[in-house]
Amino acid sequence: MFADLSYDEKVFTEQAEYIESSDLENWHIEHPNEKLIMKKLCQGGAKLLTGPRGCGKTTLLLKAYNEMSYRKDVFSIYVNFKTSLKIEPLYRKNTNGSYWFNQWLFLKIYKGIFKSLQDYGITDSIDLIYGEKDIDSYINKIELGIVEEINVVDELLTISLLEDEIKKILSVSKTSSCVLLLDDAAHAFSKEQQYDFFEFFRNIKSREISPKAAIYPGVTNFSASFHVGHDAEEIDVWIKVTDDDYIEFMTKLLQKRFPVEVFLQLTKDKDLLDLICYSSFGIPRALLNIVHNLCKEKKNIEIDCSRNSILTSVRKVNGLFMNIYKSLEKQLPIYKEFVKRGNGIYETLLDLLKQYNREKDFCNQAVEVGIKKPIPVELDKVFNFFQYAGLLMYDRELSRGESGRYTIYIINYGFLVEQNVFGGKTNIKNVELATALKIRNMHEYKRLTVESLLGEGDISDIFPFSLPPCPKCNTPRISADTKFCSECGERLITPSLFEELVNNDISKLPLTAYRVETIKQNSAIKTIRDILMDTDHRELRSVPGIGPYWANKISSYAEEYIG
Repeated sequence: MFADLSYDEKVFTEQAEYIESSDLENWHIEHPNEKLIMKKLCQGGAKLLTGPRGCGKTTLLLKAYNEMSYRKDVFSIYVNFKTSLKIEPLYRKNTNGSYWFNQWLFLKIYKGIFKSLQDYGITDSIDLIYGEKDIDSYINKIELGIVEEINVVDELLTISLLEDEIKKILSVSKTSSCVLLLDDAAHAFSKEQQYDFFEFFRNIKSREISPKAAIYPGVTNFSASFHVGHDAEEIDVWIKVTDDDYIEFMTKLLQKRFPVEVFLQLTKDKDLLDLICYSSFGIPRALLNIVHNLCKEKKNIEIDCSRNSILTSVRKVNGLFMNIYKSLEKQLPIYKEFVKRGNGIYETLLDLLKQYNREKDFCNQAVEVGIKKPIPVELDKVFNFFQYAGLLMYDRELSRGESGRYTIYIINYGFLVEQNVFGGKTNIKNVELATALKIRNMHEYKRLTVESLLGEGDISDIFPFSLPPCPKCNTPRISADTKFCSECGERLITPSLFEELVNNDISKLPLTAYRVETIKQNSAIKTIRDILMDTDHRELRSVPGIGPYWANKISSYAEEYIG
């Protein structure tokens, strides 16, 4: 059952941007639709990659960047915008918030240009207006909010200047077009930033420049003049757990990522392997987390592939999915009550599926729910939040004739396993569980109405907005767009989301209570801000048991938290 196996902790690195290029190439498994996705990413036209956290958007963008760097006809630039929420306080403190955010966008792309020039081997033959040190200085000052120290406001970047610089590079490199790969473009939850970003995205698109961006279902806000389908094609990269080649893809991922001894342990029992793969619900990051939980944190690894150990790991990973969902209360405070109400709705979905499956054999177990249309926008918003967190996946629209039309969603298999939804019993055999996970009958789904989920009542009362009251007289706001208090006339200022998030305790991160306590006792780190300020990881590295791997991992957790 147990085997001592040597391994390198880096195989558990979850985010592609932290993986070395050589490892990324060695570990990469071809997405079932990768040829089509790569074609769309590497050619002209604006594209939006969509999917929940950890589903592989960054991997695909980096794969496209690496592929284009070997070609002679296109110049590619990769930029990660995951720190964009650092700019959000400028919208609260400075009337030029949009201006400085756009400057930051231009500068980050300019910074990406230097990396591309180096990778393409043409650094010496391009005479750009700005040097890399100047760009770094401007970016740092904007992120720190000290824009008053930037004395060359009139000389900073514009879209026209950025286009001219890119065209200059195309001429020297003898390439015909430029592809902008913009990762974590809608990672920040500041609505104003997202509006400004998509205005930039729409305006930068041209015959020579093709922008591609990674977005998230349910939480991305487009500007009023930006229309998905017209201004950009949306590409869903979330691998469907119901696809025929699903298990093959996940198994290959395990084989590529882990040493042969570990892989043999994982594949020893085919039914339990299916349990691991299906419970990750099409999200490679969840798959790595499940396997990581089966391993002990030491140089010579012990891996326990027993069913009990796997089920314990699945519960832990389900907790991570749910933490992402619940984090929306902080990241989208106006929808706090939507998120809270959604907890009960999700539990209801699981309970109703469990009842539906109780009398059915294991070849006819349902994993889907059908919500009868029309669906109120408020409930649709909650289901979008579920998709963002990976709790369920949109599948299809279905007509039942006179019975009406239904929107079909697949529920996260990990939660179905944890809640004993299959067969309605706890003593299910491995082979029965594997059958229930694997075999799908498209006609088996639980039909639901909006009323069965929400009951009776006014929809606005069920899903009220959570708006901060007037700071002077405490009168509730009339709407999110209200600028002045209706009672006393006080100017209403929206609190900075970034400041609120970074001041939270480090216990909000997905760390064990022991790890949190160890960090607090052995360093000056207490809040998310403290981790972000520890740029060289000196404080984190001073904590017993935290080496380079865990320092990077904890830092990435903090960055994701503010995203």
